Amino acid sequence: MMERELSGTDLCLIMSNGVVDREAYQSLYYLYQPIIGVKALGLYQTFWSEMIPGKTKSQYISHAELGTLLGFSVDEFKEELFKLEGIGLIRTFEAKQAAYRYVYQIRVPLAPNTFLNDGVLSSLLFYRVGEIRFRALQNRFRTDPLPKNVVDRTVRFDQVFDVKAGLASAHQPKSYAKQERAAYEFDYSFDLEEMKRQTDRFLPRSFYTKSIDHLLLKLAYVTQSNEALMAELLNARFRHEAYLPMTDSEKQERCKQMMLSAKQKLSREKKAKVAVLEEVEVGELSETETMEGTHPKHYVAKLRKVKALSERDEELIQQLIIDYEMSSGIVNAAYYYALVIKKDNRFSKNFLLSIVDDWKQKGYVTAAEALAKTKEQDELISKKQDQKQERSRQTVGGRRGRSNATGPNPKWLQEEKEKQQQYEATKKADFEAEVPDDEEMERILRELKGK
Repeated sequence: MMERELSGTDLCLIMSNGVVDREAYQSLYYLYQPIIGVKALGLYQTFWSEMIPGKTKSQYISHAELGTLLGFSVDEFKEELFKLEGIGLIRTFEAKQAAYRYVYQIRVPLAPNTFLNDGVLSSLLFYRVGEIRFRALQNRFRTDPLPKNVVDRTVRFDQVFDVKAGLASAHQPKSYAKQERAAYEFDYSFDLEEMKRQTDRFLPRSFYTKSIDHLLLKLAYVTQSNEALMAELLNARFRHEAYLPMTDSEKQERCKQMMLSAKQKLSREKKAKVAVLEEVEVGELSETETMEGTHPKHYVAKLRKVKALSERDEELIQQLIIDYEMSSGIVNAAYYYALVIKKDNRFSKNFLLSIVDDWKQKGYVTAAEALAKTKEQDELISKKQDQKQERSRQTVGGRRGRSNATGPNPKWLQEEKEKQQQYEATKKADFEAEVPDDEEMERILRELKGK
């Protein structure tokens, strides 16, 4: 048994990564319990009972309180906890510089089919319950196969839906959906069916929905991934979660994160693509035709004069195409406007997003339209600023040299001015009267010399 320091006074926080449904309870009682025992199962259920209603976490609770609920000592608590960790029902994290010491993440049990298809878990269950009980459990959770001598008549996705037009409208708002732009916005050579066949071993077909298909096509276009690589990433990310209850929005978010965090798996692809980036012919970067007809990864790489895009640029391009639903031409034009026209050397992400958001609200369709309208707007703003500065200069200059430009002074002001002038004249006369003249000055000097 691995050593870990546990104290009854340690505070812990309990969190969950999902919701236990009826199928998960079936797995717990029939498949997990024979392996971990009733004590460990009781600890697992106690963890769940501590969750705040409507939340995915608990209040702070100590090991001593949990042990009291179950009648466990600290050693018994540790032993049963390790069983839950070992089988994958609990993940334990040690917190640093926090009010609590441990975080226990409750994991949703594997679906029965996934559990029984796992070589290690199914072998351990077979050893614990014996062959007869194991076969009975297999029969209990076995799905009936299709009858023999049947032919699959299901039509393919592209036979029912207009892939180019349909996906283009899903990729963009209606104002952006133009048929002539669809040729380069997506890589329509990406074969969804081929990718799905490569994931059949791990993922059920029910995992895929229309929205997931659309998203995977977009991600394949943005990252320039082929069917084999996309299938490898999906298998690695969802093989243990495909049977868990997940909404489409949760699947979509995890697919996006999967592509952003797949640096190691994409590295060997990138090494081959760095050379390809150098070979891709990119026209004059200032031409709107180049912006419209070039993939953002190639265009931005040439614009930045680099061989491979940074992780920040890759994430930004994915966000603009997937979340903002912008076309390649608009994305390239936004980069050109920020880096060349505005010369944003530090390249603020918020500045770029504000540009795209403004263009989207104004309904700009092409790169040429967006840049032309924005140029007109910038010129108008610059003209207004110049006029404002000119008015400010005229106002300040006028105040300096202004005399009676506004008309004659009021009567009371003139009277006050005359009184002030008379007072100054009187003071001057008195002062001059007190100053001795030349004769008086000579007399004074003679008296001083005589002394």
